[in-house]
Parts: sequence; structure tokens; C-alpha cells
Amino acid sequence: EFITNSQGSKLFTCKWIPIKDEPKALIFIFHGYGMECSITMSSTAIRLAKEGYAVYGIDYQGHGKSSGLDGYVENFDDIVNDCNDHFSNIC
Repeated sequence: EFITNSQGSKLFTCKWIPIKDEPKALIFIFHGYGMECSITMSSTAIRLAKEGYAVYGIDYQGHGKSSGLDGYVENFDDIVNDCNDHFSNIC
């Protein structure tokens, strides 16, 4: 699923939800520079979801499936704001 940030960029989001029961808790995952949530973090997220946790992630602008120049971050505050906006909407 894609969302649009305040700069108008499309950001890819990931979620892994327990199948059977209500989640025990929400877990928000953050990837490193030049990485993404959908591949490198999926095995951990799947294990957590199987244990009953709802796991959410977001590809930063310029990372993974999100729009932008690959690996380019003009302002790290934008990443913080994007994550804050996305994860606040989940809660």
C-alpha cells in the first residue's frame, strides 16, 4: 500500500497482522540507510506476527518501493516527519 507524504512523494508501507487473534501490541519497524521494509525486514516481521503482534513499516523516500532518488535523503527531518505521520495514523 502506498501513502503520500507532505512533499507529495509516494511512500510504500508494509504491515503484517496476526491472522487468528487481536494483536498483543503494535510494533513499528524502521530500516537503515539504503534498505527497505518489504524484503530485508519481512522475516522478522512475519515471526512477530505469528507470535501475535501487529507489525508496521514504511520505506523512506528514496528507499525500497518509495519514490525519490535511490538512497538520497535531502533532510533527515523529513524521514522523521514521514514516520511520525504514518505511525500516528495507525494508532
